[in-house]
Amino acid sequence: MPKLVRWKSRASLHSELVVFWGRAGTVQTRHIGNNWVPLLYLALLFLFSSAVSMMTLRGNGASALFFVLSSVLVGGLSAYWLWKNPSWWLAPRNHYLYLLGGIAAGILLTAIAPFLNGAGPWFILGAALGVYGYFERLRLLMTVGGAVAVTGILAMVIRADVWGGVLQLLSAAILAFGANKLYVLRNGRRREALDSDPNFIGSFEEFDPEEALRP
Repeated sequence: MPKLVRWKSRASLHSELVVFWGRAGTVQTRHIGNNWVPLLYLALLFLFSSAVSMMTLRGNGASALFFVLSSVLVGGLSAYWLWKNPSWWLAPRNHYLYLLGGIAAGILLTAIAPFLNGAGPWFILGAALGVYGYFERLRLLMTVGGAVAVTGILAMVIRADVWGGVLQLLSAAILAFGANKLYVLRNGRRREALDSDPNFIGSFEEFDPEEALRP
């Protein structure tokens, strides 16, 4: 059985770290910021989906087939990453299993619905991300997921050339923004180099010995 050690910082829950020993004896750190990689994968998914939509559908809606295939790839890569770099996993395990099953069923069912303009899987991914954020108690994930789901709904109801492609680019930008926020939350900002050292200022000032003797 893996040993589990928890401690809470006084700042906030967002700075909480959970360290445990894996089966191989390696130390792993649980942190909500580890989700920045799956969000980056999703951003790339929407970026490429926008290009596919513009080339095949003139930007009207989305390619449901591309969403199905790319979701399988992104899901596999994200699962591998989170296995090596786990999130907080605050909800019971069954909740995540139900969510995974709901994502798979929702993507497949909405992909074959012609009246959704190919944006059904798009909406499912956004809604699932929002639910996952609720499980992890992180408002950022809930907001990003909700925004992606809203853009998916707009792509369903507004059927016009270029519109779907633009909305997918917007979703990619939202996901990239969320990934950046999580990366900063996990790793912190890079320390900016100082232009000058306060102790160094004045070292090269000219010294006038006559001025020093003046009353």
